[in-house]
Amino acid sequence: MNTEAEEMALPRDDVNITGKTERPRASQWLWRPWYAKLWWAGAALYWTGKIGSYWSPIVDNFYTTALAGYLNVLFYPLTALMVLGVGFIHAWMDYRGLEWEPPADEQQFSKRSVGGFRDPIADPLDPRSPSHWRYLDDIK
Repeated sequence: MNTEAEEMALPRDDVNITGKTERPRASQWLWRPWYAKLWWAGAALYWTGKIGSYWSPIVDNFYTTALAGYLNVLFYPLTALMVLGVGFIHAWMDYRGLEWEPPADEQQFSKRSVGGFRDPIADPLDPRSPSHWRYLDDIK
C-alpha cells in the first residue's frame, strides 16, 4: 500500500501545464449523455433486428427498404463514434491548450495556381503549363 506522501511523489498522467487535474475522458462523451445512451440503445436494437431478419421474412422485408439503408448508416458504430466524439475532441484540445485556427497565408496554396504550386508553369493541372502545349505542333 502506498502512503499519501508516496502517492503525491508518483508522476501523474492527468495533470497538464495549466494545472487542471481532470483530463477529458472519451467515455464522458460516448456513454454518459442521454443522447449517447439513446443512440447506442437504438443501434443495439437495430442490429439485433438485423440479425433477426435472417430467420424472419417479415422483419427481412423491413431491412430491405430504403429507410433501413438510412438507418444502417445512422446506427453504424463508426458513425456514432465520429458524431459523439466531436465534443471529446474539443475538450481534449482545450485541455492540451490547442486551438482550431485558419492556416497562415504562407501555408495556403497560391491563388494563381490550380494544383497548389507557386509557379503555374510547373503545375501540370494549370492550363498555362507548357505541358499542355507541347503536343500542339503535332496537331495540324
